[in-house]
Amino acid sequence: MYQVTIEHPAIEEQQFDCKDDVELRTLVFGVHRAQNQEINDYPQTIAAVDAARSQADNGGEGVLKAHAVTITVEPGDPCAFQCEGHPDDDSVLLGGPEFCDGKCRPRRRFNHKALVDLCIALDDAELDATGGCGACGLVAGQMCVDCKRCNCDRHDQCKRPAAEPAQ
Repeated sequence: MYQVTIEHPAIEEQQFDCKDDVELRTLVFGVHRAQNQEINDYPQTIAAVDAARSQADNGGEGVLKAHAVTITVEPGDPCAFQCEGHPDDDSVLLGGPEFCDGKCRPRRRFNHKALVDLCIALDDAELDATGGCGACGLVAGQMCVDCKRCNCDRHDQCKRPAAEPAQ
C-alpha cells in the first residue's frame, strides 16, 4: 500500500492511494500522459517506478520525476485499504457490521477522472504561465484588443476595433 503525492510548481499537490505496484505504474504513466509527454524508454521508466516503490517499502520515501512533475511514494497505512467502502467477510463473522457503517475511508484512486482533472490543471497552469488565462482558456494573443484582459472580466467600456472593409 502506497500513498503517492503529485507535485508541480503551478498546481496544488494531489494525493492518491495505490494498493500495489500496478496501480503505481498506472499513475506514473498517467502523469506522463497528462503532460502530453512521450515515454521514450519504458523499461527505464518501470525501473524508476520500482526503485521508488522499493525505497518506500524499506521505510522511507521514493521520489521520481515525470518531466515537470515530482512523484513522491511513501508507505501507506494497510488498515486504510482493508475497507474500500464495505466490510470484508471476516469482519462480519467476527461480529462486525454487515453493511458499511460509514467509518471507512474510500481510497483516493488515480482513475480516469483524476487523469482528466490533472490534464486540465496542468493545461490551465501552462496558459497562466505564458500570459494567458487558464480560467477562460485564452492564450496571450487572444486577450481583449483594447484592455488586454481576458474573458473573466467585463468589457462594456472597451473599444472594439473597426471592421476592415470587404475586398
